[in-house]
Amino acid sequence: MKTRTRAALMIAASFCFCSSMIAAQTKPDFSGVWKMNRQKSKFEALENIRDIVTKIEHKEPSFSEFMTITSIDGDQTVEAKYTTDGKETAVKFPSGSAKATAKWEGDALTVEWKTEAFNVRRKYTLSADGKTLTVAGRHSTPNGDVDGITVFEKQF
Repeated sequence: MKTRTRAALMIAASFCFCSSMIAAQTKPDFSGVWKMNRQKSKFEALENIRDIVTKIEHKEPSFSEFMTITSIDGDQTVEAKYTTDGKETAVKFPSGSAKATAKWEGDALTVEWKTEAFNVRRKYTLSADGKTLTVAGRHSTPNGDVDGITVFEKQF
């Protein structure tokens, strides 16, 4: 009887381990160079933005993005590094810095930046073919919230 119980426990434990390994492997890989598709993107400052190119290096749980935003005022760059386990990191950008976290919500990666003046929450999703990255965002300030969507196409 004890042998059967042990065997059942071993089978159950193996199933749980294999299931968790399969689940971990199904997370999308956002790595690549991504260029904004202006026609498909919708956000308030779009008329001031000429282009956004972001290079993402993603090796779970490490997630790094290097953004170049070209606007009517010139280029700005932002480099941010996160871990997808929700640990807080610091992000520096041209006008200051923020505390940032990144964590999985199903197949979407949610990245959040917080300062005293604003909160930015972005949700990254990848198309089934891996060629389109959609970033749905909300920029919250004491004056209100602004939602937007940026659609990127993979360059290489």
